[in-house]
Amino acid sequence: MIQIDAFMQEERFIELLTKKLSGEITLSEQMELSRWLETHPESARVEEQLSDLINNNSLPVHSPKQLVKREQNWNKLHQLMSEESEPIVIVRKPAKMRSVLKWVAAASILLMVVVIGIRTQTEKNKQGARNSNIVATKRGSKSNLVLPDGSKVWINSDSKISYEDGFGKTHRTLTLTGEAYFDVVKDPERPFLIHTSELDVKVLGTAFNVRSYPDEKNTTTTLVRGSLQVKLNKYEQQVYVLKPDEKLIVNREPLQPAKSTTNKPDDDIVKLKIVKTDSIPPEAQWTNNNLVFENKRLDEIALILSRWYGVGVIINGSDKMKAGRYNGFYDNQSIQNVLEALKISAGFSYKIENNTVLIEP
Repeated sequence: MIQIDAFMQEERFIELLTKKLSGEITLSEQMELSRWLETHPESARVEEQLSDLINNNSLPVHSPKQLVKREQNWNKLHQLMSEESEPIVIVRKPAKMRSVLKWVAAASILLMVVVIGIRTQTEKNKQGARNSNIVATKRGSKSNLVLPDGSKVWINSDSKISYEDGFGKTHRTLTLTGEAYFDVVKDPERPFLIHTSELDVKVLGTAFNVRSYPDEKNTTTTLVRGSLQVKLNKYEQQVYVLKPDEKLIVNREPLQPAKSTTNKPDDDIVKLKIVKTDSIPPEAQWTNNNLVFENKRLDEIALILSRWYGVGVIINGSDKMKAGRYNGFYDNQSIQNVLEALKISAGFSYKIENNTVLIEP
């Protein structure tokens, strides 16, 4: 309750300051704001600097002195925000923002960031918590980034990776939900570790693809070059070593513990050699924006299309229809072109309405 009450008080402070800056504050509200500023020095500093900034920027610039003054105000506010919260990038276009109301709205947003930053930093100092860095993609989008250690990651649609501060210095551990392709920098002293819901991947330096979506039946790890170890979460003593052009498929259902630690869960695990037609295996072709199906069930294809294009895909057909398996390679094609190609081989009909694809016999 204390944290909730504090947050509500901070929101009230932002509301009162916004009214003051727009000239709509009442006498009782002004007294309430003054009481808050008297007991919260950090808020008083922000209020003073923000008021000065808005008053100067709401007026046109007629002289170099006014322009210098405006820049000084921005620099002071930026310094103040950097001291009180996490580093913040301020994007400004003074020449285009001439409305006082626009400045009030912008000020409120900046102030909210400052307050949240102060509260977050305070909680970190109290609890000694480590900050989590999260990179996520929506359906229909992809992303790529360079991790602090120099390793490169390509993130497929509807996926997320997270790692704590100190990555590349004290550790190289991250968590993956969805699909990502990794090109890992070698560092023998700090192995690169990836946690998923089904397995852990350990590597010193290599390139590989991991696919682990919660709503799919299989978790797949595909090695392009180098070597890596895959440890299954439900089989603590079961470790697989992959060589280049090999992939490991873990079946989620059924996934029962082995009766003996010496027995391999052969019914749940499949290790295959990849047949490549070029330097990139089919499982990693998505990094080149190529959509590939290899002996995929139609209901699995529906899930892939849904993520790839950011649409809903519904199969209104029998179990036999959903279980039909198909192949395909589509180089940066629209969903209509993909569906037309599948329509020929699968013999179904489809229609697209309101961002939803309906597939029928």
